[in-house]
This record gives sequence, C-alpha cells and structure tokens, in this order.
Amino acid sequence: MKSFTCIGSVLFVLLTLFLTPVNAQDENEEKDVVTLPEVVVQGRFEREEFVGPLFTETNTKTKITEKGIGALGPTSMMSVPKAINLIPSVHQQSVDPLGLADISNYHESFRFRGIEPTGGGNPSTPVNMENVPMSARPGGGANIYDMENFSSISIYKGGVPAEKGFGLTNIGGKIDMEVKRPEEDFGFNLKQTLGSHDARRTFLRLDSGILPSQTAGFLSYSNTAADKWKGEGDSKRQNAMLGLRQMFGDRLKFEFFSSYNKTEANPYRPLDFEQASSLGENYDSDFSDNRSDYFYYGYNKNKFEDHNILANIEYAVTENSKITLKPFYWNDKGYYQETITMKNGQNRIRRWDIDHDLNGVQAEYSVKLLNALDFDIGYFYLEQERPGPPTSWKLYTVSDGRLVFDKWQILSNSSHNRQKTPFVSGKYAIGRFQFEAGMKYLNYSMPSITTYNTQGIPDVSYESALGMATTIEASASVQSKDFHEILPNAGVSYVLTDSLSCYFSYGRNYGMSVALYPYFISQKSAFDAKGITLQDLWDNQELEIADNFDFGFRYITDKLYIVPTIYYAKHKNKTAIYYDASLDATFPAAIFDADAYGFELEAGAMPLQNLSIYASFSYNRFYFSQDISNKAGETISVDGNQVPDAPEFLVKGMVSYRLGDFSFSPVVRYCSSRYGDILQEEKIDDAVVFDFDVTYSKAFPQTPIKKMDISLSLNNIFDKEYISIINTADYQTLGSSYHTGAPFTMYATVSLSF
Repeated sequence: MKSFTCIGSVLFVLLTLFLTPVNAQDENEEKDVVTLPEVVVQGRFEREEFVGPLFTETNTKTKITEKGIGALGPTSMMSVPKAINLIPSVHQQSVDPLGLADISNYHESFRFRGIEPTGGGNPSTPVNMENVPMSARPGGGANIYDMENFSSISIYKGGVPAEKGFGLTNIGGKIDMEVKRPEEDFGFNLKQTLGSHDARRTFLRLDSGILPSQTAGFLSYSNTAADKWKGEGDSKRQNAMLGLRQMFGDRLKFEFFSSYNKTEANPYRPLDFEQASSLGENYDSDFSDNRSDYFYYGYNKNKFEDHNILANIEYAVTENSKITLKPFYWNDKGYYQETITMKNGQNRIRRWDIDHDLNGVQAEYSVKLLNALDFDIGYFYLEQERPGPPTSWKLYTVSDGRLVFDKWQILSNSSHNRQKTPFVSGKYAIGRFQFEAGMKYLNYSMPSITTYNTQGIPDVSYESALGMATTIEASASVQSKDFHEILPNAGVSYVLTDSLSCYFSYGRNYGMSVALYPYFISQKSAFDAKGITLQDLWDNQELEIADNFDFGFRYITDKLYIVPTIYYAKHKNKTAIYYDASLDATFPAAIFDADAYGFELEAGAMPLQNLSIYASFSYNRFYFSQDISNKAGETISVDGNQVPDAPEFLVKGMVSYRLGDFSFSPVVRYCSSRYGDILQEEKIDDAVVFDFDVTYSKAFPQTPIKKMDISLSLNNIFDKEYISIINTADYQTLGSSYHTGAPFTMYATVSLSF
C-alpha cells in the first residue's frame, strides 16, 4: 500500500503540472518542420529540449539532447547511466554522488526494463560510441568519457535494429553516444565544480574552428577528485579527448577520435541483508582504518588506465550512396584489489591484474533508392582479449599490518572473445507508412582457456608466472566454443494525424555470460570430487536469446508530447547463478526461461514559454517462468518471482522554470520496493529522492566571454537514507550485498564559454 501511495503522490504532482493550460504558440516563433511522405510533422522537442521522441521511428528509441545530458548537473557528466536515468524503465542506482568511486562488484547497478544489460557476466558494457563498443567491463572501461564531449545519447530498448547495437551483448537494449563534433568557429570552454566531501572538477575544451585547410578539431581535459562520503579513502580521475575532422574534396570525410582516462579509487564496503534491515544503525558503515584488519580501506582499491582510438571514414560514392569504415581500438590496464571471504570462511586480499585490448572494425555501404528506400549492408568484427573471464588472481594474507603473498588462485593463458557479424537493413516509406526490417548473422566464439598449476610460483608478474608454469590443470581448461545465431528485426510505423503516430516492432537480442570459469576455479575441489570438468559445463553454455515485441503511440505537438508503450519479451537460455545441493557448489548455467512485460509512459510539455516539464512512469515485470531444479532433483520454487534488484514501478520527473537569467529545476525519482534474492525473502523498501538545481545564465555578446553559467546543484535534498545498489545476480538465493545511497550533497559550478 505504501508503494501505491508514493506513486500516487508523485504522479499527482506531475499531472497537475501537465494540466496547466497550454498557451497558444506565438505566430512569429520559428518551428522545426520534418517532412515525411504526404505528411508534415511539426515539433520542437528533439532539438531544443531534454529528450527527443522520434515521430516515425519503428522501434522504441529515445534520444537525449545535449541540453538533456547536462540537465542533471555535475553528477551526470562522467557517467552515461546517470545521464539517462530519468528515462522510463531505466533503473540506475549509485553509491557515489559523482559516479566517481567504485564498488566491490566492479560495476554499479543498471537495468533496462528489469534486465541487466550486460547479462550478469558478459565482458562488456551497454554503451557504444558512434555505434561501436569502445568500453568494457570488468576493468576501468565503464565511465571513461566526459559527457560534455557528446551531443546526444540514444537509448534503444527492446529489439535493436540490425545496423545498431553491436558488441558482445545487447540483451536488454543498447546505448549509443554521438560525439560533439568540432565547432565551426574557434571557441574555448572552462568549467569548474566544487562541492561536498572535497569534490572538485575542472573541465576544459578548446575548439579550433574550421581552418583554411578544411581541418577542424577539439581537445578537452578534465581533472576530478573527491573524498568518499563515508569511511576513509578517495577517488581521482583524469580524462582527455581529441577529435579531428578533415574534408578531402566534396566526397571524402575523415574523422578521428581518441580518449585517455586514468582513475584511482577506494570502493565502498557493502552491507549484508541484516545490516541493510537496520539501515539507520549501519548507514555510515564502511571499511576500517586499521592496517591489521582484512577490511582495511587501503587493501581495497583499484587503479586503471585506458586509452582508445576510433576513425570514421566516409566516402560518398554518389549523391545517394556512401561507404563508411570505422576501425577502433581500446586498451585497459590496471588492477582490482579487494577483500574476499572464501568458501571455508577465511578472509584474503585478492589482486586481479588486468591488461587487455579490444579492437575491430565496422564497414557499411548505405544507399537511398527511389527516394523511399534506405538500404544498408555491412560487416562488424570484434576481438576482445580476456577478461572476462579472468586470466589471473593472486591471494594475500594480512600479517603485522602488511600484505603477505599466499598463492595464485587463478593463472591461465591470454585468449580472446571474437565476434563476426554481417548485417543487412532496410527502411521504406510510402504514404503514411514506414517499414523497417533487418537481420544480423552472429558468429560468436568464446575464448579457449588453459589453466596452469601454480604450485611453487612466487609473487611475480603475470608474464613471469606464465613463463614459470610447467603443468596444466586439464580439468579446468577448455576449448573455444562457437555460437551461430540469426537475429532478425522488423517494425512499422503509421502516421495517424499530423500529431499522432503509432508503431509496432519486433527484434531478437542476444547475450553471453563468461562467469562460469571463476565459479569453477573457486569450487574446483567440489567439482573434481564428482568427476565434473570445466569442459563438461562449458559445453552446456548457450547464448541467451530474447524475442522482444513493442507497441506504442507518439503524440507530438509543438508544446506537448506523450509516448505510451507496452512491451513483451521472451527469454530463453537465460544465464543465472545456480546452486546444486548435490555438489554443494554454486555456478552459472544457461538453462532457464524468463518472461518480461510492462508499460512505459514518457511525456514532455512546454505549457509556458519559460517552463519545460519532463516525466516518466514505468511498470516492469521480469521473472523466471519456471521453477529451478538441481541435479539431485530438488526444486526451488521461483516461477513468477521478480528477479532481484528489479523494481516494478519507477516514477521520475523534472521541471525547468526560467525566471529572467535564472532557471530552477527540481527533480524527483521514485523507486518501488525490490528484493535482493529470487526467493523474495530479502526485501528492500521503496524510496523517493529529490534533487534541485538552480542556474544563472548570461550572454555577453560584445565581450570575449560568449556565455557564463553559474549553477548550484543539491542532491538528495531531504537527506533520505535508502539502499541504492543491490549486488546480486538475476538468480540468487543468498549472499547478496547492499550499498547505501549517497546522502545530501551540494555542488557549485561555474562555466565560461569564450
């Protein structure tokens, strides 16, 4: 009952705002006009406001504008999930107000429609840049971009078009960022942020303008640091990005982008469910400052250095056709160091060294035929070095306040995940209809793994340890495994009136978990006792496949848009953490069926010239559609239970009101109750969190300073104590951990544009 009361309160406030009388548009006000076959659609939201619903799209896609990216203030400028968390059915939670610090589970909570988009063990993130995967997890590659360098973020939920969503998974959807190109004129932007817990961030961007050689470029740099809001430790981040554009005549365009990111962070310590149930007593609980304690904050840290490059080469073959080539490369190097509790109850400090590459290319030929058919054919190739799964783990004990090497827990060869994907896609418009269809052919190769006996190998580098290894652990080694899958998509949209359209879409998405290997190594003795090898379990791995169906309407005028959507998805071969009592072992298995369905409502309005409103509501059900049985025949009743960390209701809203040179922007987010386990025995209460931002903007047309913005951002203004992140898998009967959300924080930002 409490959940429905909170939902009703938030919806009442938002609906009251929407029902404010809408003023007629000024006859002299400029309109954006989008011309379709036989139809003219007028709307302003895509270009000018926070979010852009796309009137004739045949899939569930939302586009966040540059204004929308910055609307949530400095807390969204280093984290893509934070920048999109007002979108319906996007569940993003954080333990750190800036998104700068890390947690012990290597990534913060993020779900599309209740679905974890990395599949709970896939070595990737749901974020692409310019339609190619330029980041990954585990490692330092999750938040390696400054959002000031991007002009828009597109979010695909449900089925993803064949020419989009490349990478090692797109099971829950995909995010694609568009780089903010070099400006036509010379410019310089300086931004400085100061805030709670000694937070400070400096951002600089220099645009060259278009030079006589038809060259244009930009260079940005940021430096960010903050203390943790609880416990000891801090986080530091440096970031740089370069962009170049060169035209060769009228037909050939060459673009080059490169990013560098370096982070050091002390993560936050999670709570168990008993502690989370007494939140007031444990809200500030964290790692200790005692060097003799296994949970000393200095033993829990990570450090990563990342750099990547992407080229975009476009050649116009004719006026209506072009060839695009996008080669890309990314390197991630660093380590995680964390306290773990082993199966026998003993604590150890584990160091996970990571040094891996990702590279590939996307090639595409696009042509427009008869002014109505857009046709694309192409090929995508990706090669990603492990992890995941991990190549090495080292364990340490704590003695007299220092770390003492214990043993190698994992030592295996370096190998690669590989993906080869030809694709074809077409869009056809006739009258009020627009059709889209496409297909990917996915050829995915899981890496081979050679595991070595580490007896007698000392605390040396990974490369040196490989040179010292002499024997192979055959039971813990596997051959590569190939998967082949056809991934179709289709959709249709129909323009009912100049302001109203509807659409239906279907798409098949995929995901793959590589989490089996570390689970096997950690419990190897249990599997050996039963004569079960890693290859036995590896051969049973399957691609997770999701068939997605979406149906929605888009009502868009120059002052208002409303976008309702209903969806259904059928998942098979879902990977989930599986406890086998006959083995006394826990491991992931791709053998489960699950269903998802829900309703989304997204709306924006400009009832007054100086007032903008955005609101979203979503109801998401994602649940296993079968009970789970282990090898001993014991059944765990989970049929119909919502997966962990997947709230059924999300309500979010933002209002921006301009008064002279000031704008005032309150934000509200409601998350319904969730569970930390599939048996629904560990319940986490719902929560409402309020933020507020006030910004002063002033242009100076006759001075070198083009524009000045001064803002004050207040987060969690009522200092709500709540659980933000649940560290869990989609199927987990026990052992989940919990993180508290950040308390009230305040940030002041000054931005100068020259």
